Order: sequence, then C-alpha cells, then structure tokens
Amino acid sequence: MMATENKKHLMRCLGEFVGHIVHAVKRNKNTREVNKTVEETTEGNVTLRRTTIDEIEIKHEDANSD
Repeated sequence: MMATENKKHLMRCLGEFVGHIVHAVKRNKNTREVNKTVEETTEGNVTLRRTTIDEIEIKHEDANSD
C-alpha cells in the first residue's frame, strides 16, 4: 500500500488543526471569574504589571461513579 493513498488534503489538516485549537480555547461553563486585580508600577521606560484572576470552578460528580 502506498502512503500517498491515505494522504489528507491541506484543507482537511487545517480544519482539524483549527478544531483542536477551538476545543482547547473554549471556556469551561463551570468556571466563573469572581475577581480580577491589576497592579501596575512604572519606572522610567519600564512598566511592571501583575494581574491576578480569582476563579471558582464547580465540578459535578458523575452519578454512576462509586
């Protein structure tokens, strides 16, 4: 069997790639942002910025698990 017979087309590969990225980026609906704090300090040409995000994640237990 030749390798070229099972070769995927470029658009198929791009579609799969984008699908994986979208799946990874989708926000978990059980996570909520409750607080966001930004601290910023500027000295001359340098800016130091620290961002802290507090989230709540609710995990639902599977009814069939022991």
